[in-house]
Amino acid sequence: MTPIFTAGHPRSLEPRCRSREKNVSRPRMTRLMLYRRSYIDPGRETERVHPVVARQPAKGNRTAIGVVEEVVIRGSKGDIRVLARVDTGAARTSLDTDLALRAGLGPVFDRVRVRAAAADEPEERDVVDAKILIAGREFDVAVAVTDRKDMRDHMIVGMDVLREAGFLVDPSKGNERENHTKRAPRTP
Repeated sequence: MTPIFTAGHPRSLEPRCRSREKNVSRPRMTRLMLYRRSYIDPGRETERVHPVVARQPAKGNRTAIGVVEEVVIRGSKGDIRVLARVDTGAARTSLDTDLALRAGLGPVFDRVRVRAAAADEPEERDVVDAKILIAGREFDVAVAVTDRKDMRDHMIVGMDVLREAGFLVDPSKGNERENHTKRAPRTP
């Protein structure tokens, strides 16, 4: 089986790259060659595809959503509408504890360790099943529940939903409510 970075390129394991970069490491060199090869011969099929790319649905089935989307959380106590931040850097969807209680989500079926970007150490979060409705589509999702009351966004839609749905995130397609909360630029 061909390694992922070489992709069947016959010269990918040479010690030097024949372009401007003369002394580069082998992994970096093979990535450079793979990158260049796609522009030289775009019709060539490789033997192996990156796992994230392989899980994406066909382009015709993709829906563009904004950075902030209205999400409906369906629980045993009813539906709750919330503006959620779509975060491609978050692996898992996360929800505030108060929203989870108001919706009647539960019981907790798992605990996960999460390392937040702002935190020094990983923290454990409860995980519950939830039904969420986003962009007219309903999903059964395992949601991490944490105290987000001091944060700007009470819900984060992570890559678990984005991958399953095949959503594309369009930053220019923001929610109007979010745009009204932005401050005007300062004038000197």
